[in-house]
Amino acid sequence: MVKKINHYIPSSLDEALDILAHHDCYIMAGGTDLMVVKYRRSGLLPTFDKDVLYIANLKELQYINVDHNGDLHIGAGTKYSVILEDERVPQLMRDIISELASPNIRNMATLAGNIGNASPAGDSLVGLYLLDAKVRLVSSRGARTMPVSEFIYGVRKIQRESDELIKEIIIPHHEFTKTYWKKVGSRAAESISKITFAGAYTLEGDVVKELRLAFGSVSITVVRNREVEKKYENLKISEIKGKIPAILEDYAQFVRPIDDQRSTKDYRFKVAMNILKKFIEDIEK
Repeated sequence: MVKKINHYIPSSLDEALDILAHHDCYIMAGGTDLMVVKYRRSGLLPTFDKDVLYIANLKELQYINVDHNGDLHIGAGTKYSVILEDERVPQLMRDIISELASPNIRNMATLAGNIGNASPAGDSLVGLYLLDAKVRLVSSRGARTMPVSEFIYGVRKIQRESDELIKEIIIPHHEFTKTYWKKVGSRAAESISKITFAGAYTLEGDVVKELRLAFGSVSITVVRNREVEKKYENLKISEIKGKIPAILEDYAQFVRPIDDQRSTKDYRFKVAMNILKKFIEDIEK
């Protein structure tokens, strides 16, 4: 017997949460990740093994706000194209989104969808990890907030209960001296990344007060290690450049890519180390 799949289009967030309280659903906003996951060849329609909840029409999830602390709140239904045009969004995230897919995809896709998909190759995730972003989850039982880096714990594995949905992404306010983004793919856009890198540093005079480094597509989740970062804080620029071999050695133990149809693990590892090396070499006042 073919399982009946129900499709729900709620008219409010409360209605959506009520549906999730009683039905285990896939949650679809733009569908640009989910439809790919469920894609079937030969022109056949995608198949779903459980109900689908559509939230693209919920205005309650479409917003960008800044709170009294200066932290940025991006509603789960906010499209990439809207985020890209908002100058309150950190430049790093706008740099990433500008190279993400194509304009037609950016007009449909959402940041929350990229997080929920939890792919190691998700471009936006590198920036979110670097910026200490959090996700706020809501259900009919209440709400909770947790770091994106804890919410995602493996390939397509997330800490979401079946009755929850992502309401918003919160990006803490921070003023960096410089942020940097690098994507390596088969072409400039509309390609799945072979490797991604995001870096940031904060200077006081010629002292590196803070250093942040994150890699994508080199492990089961985005690689960022705060303990290693702290080893190289509060050093003069000349000192930290003198420690490049040690920094490369430290990250070599965490950058563990695989071979797949897009690239080889050896290529990914070499490129990751080269990008990291150049980022440190280019630190300047």
